[in-house]
Amino acid sequence: MTPKNTSRILGPIETNIVARLTYEKKAIVTVKDLDQLFNLSPEDRKQVVFRLKKKKILSPIKRGVYAFSPLEAGPEGIGVDELLIPPLFFPKTN
Repeated sequence: MTPKNTSRILGPIETNIVARLTYEKKAIVTVKDLDQLFNLSPEDRKQVVFRLKKKKILSPIKRGVYAFSPLEAGPEGIGVDELLIPPLFFPKTN
């Protein structure tokens, strides 16, 4: 049985973050973006990012850079295809 209300899936801070990122139409989110948009302590930000990764709303690209999968993408989220991600996030030494 799936919950009908996203507030049962997401906590209040997570709901706020997902709503704002969806409104901003962010596909790629950095730690800097989260710091600019939300007033979270570094420890709270780490916990929220961990929970959103666990729920497949954020997918790691590299350290501090995530692909945002809005709730409209469904339970599996969107896939991260490195061909669609700007080369800036994949240095040549990688």
